[in-house]
Amino acid sequence: MNLKQIKYFIVTFILIGATPIFYFWTLYQTELNAIQSLRETEAKHQLNYSQNAINEISSELSTSLRLLSDSRALLQFIQSPSLKNRALLESLWALTATNYSYISQVRFIDTNGIEQSRVDDINGEIKVTPIYQLQDKSKRNYFLYAQTLKAEEVGTFGIDLEVENGKVVIPLQPTLRIFTPVEVADERKGYLVFNLDVYEIIEEIDYSIDSHYNLEFVDLEGYYLASKNKEKMLGNLIEERDSFNLLIENPNLWRAMEDRNIHNFKDKKHFYAFNKIALGNGFEGSELYLLLTSNIKVDSSGTDHKLAFILYETIMAIILLVILSVIISRYIVKHRTTSLESQLALAALNGMSSIVITDKNNRIIKVNDEFTRVSGWKESEVIGQCPSIFQSGVHSDAFYAEMWQTIQENQSWEGEVVNKRKDGTLITEILRIQAIMGKNGKVQYFIASFVDITARKELENCLRELSEKDMLTQCWNRRKFEAEFSKLTNKQRLTPEVKMSCLAIIDIDYFKRINDQYGHDVGDKVIKNVARILQTESRSIDFVARIGGEEFAILLPNTSLKEAEVILNRLRVAIHLADGSQSVTVSGGVTDICDCGEATYKRADLALYESKTAGRNHISCFPSSEMDQIA
Repeated sequence: MNLKQIKYFIVTFILIGATPIFYFWTLYQTELNAIQSLRETEAKHQLNYSQNAINEISSELSTSLRLLSDSRALLQFIQSPSLKNRALLESLWALTATNYSYISQVRFIDTNGIEQSRVDDINGEIKVTPIYQLQDKSKRNYFLYAQTLKAEEVGTFGIDLEVENGKVVIPLQPTLRIFTPVEVADERKGYLVFNLDVYEIIEEIDYSIDSHYNLEFVDLEGYYLASKNKEKMLGNLIEERDSFNLLIENPNLWRAMEDRNIHNFKDKKHFYAFNKIALGNGFEGSELYLLLTSNIKVDSSGTDHKLAFILYETIMAIILLVILSVIISRYIVKHRTTSLESQLALAALNGMSSIVITDKNNRIIKVNDEFTRVSGWKESEVIGQCPSIFQSGVHSDAFYAEMWQTIQENQSWEGEVVNKRKDGTLITEILRIQAIMGKNGKVQYFIASFVDITARKELENCLRELSEKDMLTQCWNRRKFEAEFSKLTNKQRLTPEVKMSCLAIIDIDYFKRINDQYGHDVGDKVIKNVARILQTESRSIDFVARIGGEEFAILLPNTSLKEAEVILNRLRVAIHLADGSQSVTVSGGVTDICDCGEATYKRADLALYESKTAGRNHISCFPSSEMDQIA
């Protein structure tokens, strides 16, 4: 190969190879970024989901605590602590502890710190504490904190060890407490207290997140407050565990956690997502970190084969380009001509890109085989036509006007365009248009080259949909639900004259019992079956989402509360009558959507609680007009 051939080889390789090499490089970088972005997005989503689960648990317990503190049974017991009133109160508490697996104790402590009544949930067994075994808690820190609460205020105390009669309970029981003052006629009579089993809370949240993630609570000093590995918990209270500290184990991660502007971190082994949350109202120890660790190593991507395949395609494309460039360079040396038409013919040779050549009046005079393969148009069908026949209607006239203005100013334009194939299907392209100037300085031809990136765009859309779908049920997930719910509340706020819409919350009855008796695999089947019935039996305009472990939400647009109640009862009956090895029922609460999303959700949740207390397998309504009647 002589010097001229080398020169033409280099020029040809650059001309016909730039676009495909750029395409493969872009594809490789996109895939590489997609792998990392998907992993980060999934971890952040799981963290947000866990934080939402904690907020849901907190909201449910706060609601239950307030309802029980204002209950007739407690007021009667305070006014007259007879055996009958005590038994009635303890029965109500036992029902509450049964409904919430993470409640280990329900107690009423008077203003002197003396327990007046107490119900324990020990491994699923309800135990009522005899009067003579009730204890003095006046010296405990959480009681001292409770005395600072205002009327109707709910307080939360940090995680510590359970203590009975002044001694730490063995085996160790990490406990979180929430309480609220109980007042009668503006006179404080004592405090209603929930003791929460931290292990049960972790198990409840872990059940709803993917198995390759590990959720932990870490205090502001780096000690583990809650973890699947119970042996490293509470190093701040247990001396032999003080080495289990994040500051010691992973100082780089700890520095990132202390930076308020950072919410994720990765090292050579794992990816971490974290956020600081508060469990109380400013007391010491109320703030902690929620830490989510991915058990999949960063350097062991399950999609590495895709990157290897892209590299293989790139190498093969370069080899083909080299061969093609050698052939073209030899042809040019042998048949070199100075005419502009010969130069255009060289540019139009088939390569990795689709090419369309038009004259100065923008009429097609040449296309290559790759164009025919990608678009479906034969050369004979487009010769003399204007490229506007490929327009899909996706872009506006202003878009094309700006494109041609750029070409006139810079003699080239490059960008992403959606065009139409011969069969009417859409094709997404990376398009480059180059104006070829004559010796007189005027445009003689236009050369357009493009690469089909439709598959890549479809992959991006698929990934976007996966981030909004619940993996188990294929219902919409909580993130998507919150977005749709927000749209309806905003619509109600901006245009209150529109037709009413409703929100329903549905919960599977005795789901914990199903999991405990038959196992989580059967529990998953029950959840999927309920989700399938909700999706198939709902109307096409309804929006069904899974927002918790066994909890679903349904948005019913343009639906009155009476119509929504009929629809929900129809769904409830369909689930109850569905075939299956387990008899499954659901309870639900429904309310009309007002301009405040928080108030709407609270009403639906209270209606659900009413259905649960009414015996389950029931639908309750809570209109917004009755909001002022809440005790």
